[in-house]
Amino acid sequence: MSEILKVEFTKRIVELQSRVSSIHQDFAEGRNADWSEQAGERENDEVLNALEVEAKIEIQQLSNAITRIENGSYGICQGCGEDIARERLKVQPAATKCIRCAE
Repeated sequence: MSEILKVEFTKRIVELQSRVSSIHQDFAEGRNADWSEQAGERENDEVLNALEVEAKIEIQQLSNAITRIENGSYGICQGCGEDIARERLKVQPAATKCIRCAE
């Protein structure tokens, strides 16, 4: 089961890295000469920046989860040491705390 999770997490990391690369390419394209177009592009940049930050955070969380799988601590709450419910891990695979300790 842990090897399957590592493969799934790795695939997701590759997808997210591709998204980040696409965002960087969009930024590298430059700006339109039309002022009204530039205003729209700036708004777009804010959205892209937020998406990039979210992707980088998820990449880090998944990388940390892979490390926990490798050292045998995946699925164990860092707060109380009890098992994290499978349902929680299905919803939030990178969870480090059980629902009780996360609150």
